[in-house]
Amino acid sequence: MTTRATPPPASDSHISGPDCWQIVPSGSSLTFTLRHIVIHEIRGCFHRWGGRMLLDTGDPSTSHVDIWVDLDSVDTGSPERDAQVRSAELLDVKRFPFAEFKSDAIEAGGDQIKVHGHLKLHGVRRPLDMDVKPLLVVHDAKSVQAAYDATATIDRQAFGVHWNQDLDVGGIVVGDRIRLHVRVEAIRFTG
Repeated sequence: MTTRATPPPASDSHISGPDCWQIVPSGSSLTFTLRHIVIHEIRGCFHRWGGRMLLDTGDPSTSHVDIWVDLDSVDTGSPERDAQVRSAELLDVKRFPFAEFKSDAIEAGGDQIKVHGHLKLHGVRRPLDMDVKPLLVVHDAKSVQAAYDATATIDRQAFGVHWNQDLDVGGIVVGDRIRLHVRVEAIRFTG
């Protein structure tokens, strides 16, 4: 799906040069799952998101990742539920239209990468660690492209997203833990 939203202004102007990678929206996905009504699971995605990565394979500690998400693009497969997720009860996209992740440190070891950073969601900034697995790097005559899988778990309560409802059978309507899965395809800019 083509990204049409404009990302928030990048506060880190150092992302430039031959090691700058741009996320390719058409080959990337940002999905999530969370518990719903005790045993069910809600699966959803965000259609508009993107970002940049400054990658240094020789010294991963100098690498940096910025990701933005247009929260209005949430899609759980139910227009009624999506409207509630966008409402002031949950994400409140009128007040907080974007979420942003910025890395603080990147550790590489073997075929696993740990990205430590901060997620800003619902006006609240909290630490977030992402487990990243490099999948593939493709070189052709015109470009270099790479693919990564990343996962993380957030607690929505920590970001001030508190709405819920008790069930008569016990339990709550929506779980607090949200599992994120990011499939990234990126293209390297050459200077």
